[in-house]
Amino acid sequence: MRIVQLITHMYEVGGAQVHVLDISKRLEADGHRVSILYGTENQLAEELFVKEIEYIPMKHLIRKVHVIKDILAFWEIRKTLKQKQPDIVAIHSSKAGILGRVACWSLRIPFVFTAHGWAFTEGVEKNKQFFYRMMEKWIGKITEKVITVCDYDRILALHHQVLTSTKLETIHNGVIDQRNLIKQIAPDEIVKILMVARFDIPKKHLELLEALALIKELNWHMIFAGDGRLREQAALFVQEHNLGHKVTFLGNHSNVSDLLHDADIFVLTSSWEGLPLSILEAMSHGLPIIASNVGGVKEAVRNSENGFLIHHNLPELLSTLIEDPLLRKKMGNKSREIYETSFTFERMYSQTILSYKNLIKLGEKG
Repeated sequence: MRIVQLITHMYEVGGAQVHVLDISKRLEADGHRVSILYGTENQLAEELFVKEIEYIPMKHLIRKVHVIKDILAFWEIRKTLKQKQPDIVAIHSSKAGILGRVACWSLRIPFVFTAHGWAFTEGVEKNKQFFYRMMEKWIGKITEKVITVCDYDRILALHHQVLTSTKLETIHNGVIDQRNLIKQIAPDEIVKILMVARFDIPKKHLELLEALALIKELNWHMIFAGDGRLREQAALFVQEHNLGHKVTFLGNHSNVSDLLHDADIFVLTSSWEGLPLSILEAMSHGLPIIASNVGGVKEAVRNSENGFLIHHNLPELLSTLIEDPLLRKKMGNKSREIYETSFTFERMYSQTILSYKNLIKLGEKG
């Protein structure tokens, strides 16, 4: 197959970007031809570049709504797709999702949009929810298939009558297994808590720090991996609450797998989510999870089985796991079991390829 992956940007490492990269690498390895079209608002992240894959920059494609640039981006995308003549276009992220679907429809090229969390999900500003909900209803009329990465997003689309059930398919996110040897329990060691996330909306680093400040007498060390515009705010909180000796800011880290191997607890606090890859990666490493009960998180984190969903009780949940190494081990084992059953990359990849092939066949009949 000749496959184009279209995404709004590739300048920072997020769930959608990792998904596109991992899928593209596997498609290339399996003998397919892949091109990634991406916006050039900022430079392509080094971690997202693979020499075997063709990258085609779209100079007018940006994240924010900008009428003139969006019109130019549409024609740029359309021109490129007309030249490449792919068998199918896989589209990711909201802006590319709108422009790319119209471009494909106008060229009669089969396409599928993967919603990595809807832009109208709960927690997003109400005016943005309304705008994107209306846009998705309109664009849904020319859309044959949308893949949602969790059941929550499929149900949300149905609830708002954005798409019919026949146009929606849930393929749960999956991550490549990079687990090292299982870490042995060492009850006397400092408990290492890890959060891997950008310091930006919708993540809530301050919520976690506020909870930790209430239990600073316990034996823990907090590690933040990631960077962003709100990092300085978090660092100021740490300084003001005398937590500097208990909190480490690593910035962007090239080998998250090593961090997960050394961690004892994984935490993700957010205002909204789709189905975060960071949680699935932590589960693959056999870690207990504490996470905000938003989006599709509860489809991976089963409360009191492989971790806890936060219900205004974060300090208590942290204390429970910090003080009970056997519970951490039990929940970590359950995380690994759930990952192997439901969230492997192989499972996601095989379902995605099948969806591509079915859409191509449908296009040929049309």
